[in-house]
Amino acid sequence: MAKVFPEGIVSDGIRIAIGPAAYALAGAAAYSGAVTHTLSTALLVFELTGQMSHVLPVLIAVLVANGVQLMPPPPLLGALHGHVPTPEPQP
Repeated sequence: MAKVFPEGIVSDGIRIAIGPAAYALAGAAAYSGAVTHTLSTALLVFELTGQMSHVLPVLIAVLVANGVQLMPPPPLLGALHGHVPTPEPQP
């Protein structure tokens, strides 16, 4: 988010700085959104905190996390998954 909004968010000529707490908030919402496969975690964050000034960074973080979660796993992980030794059944 720091690369996308290095100076914070400017709305109607008012600069809104993005502090460390906002990054933690966006990260928590993104993680929860990727785990639950929904965008509603962003809405929950806004409802619980009342911080509507961070709408755009939180929504971008949740969308990116959901997009990464939907990507297929790399071939290396699939190959390793097929070669995991399993215990032999006991008679």
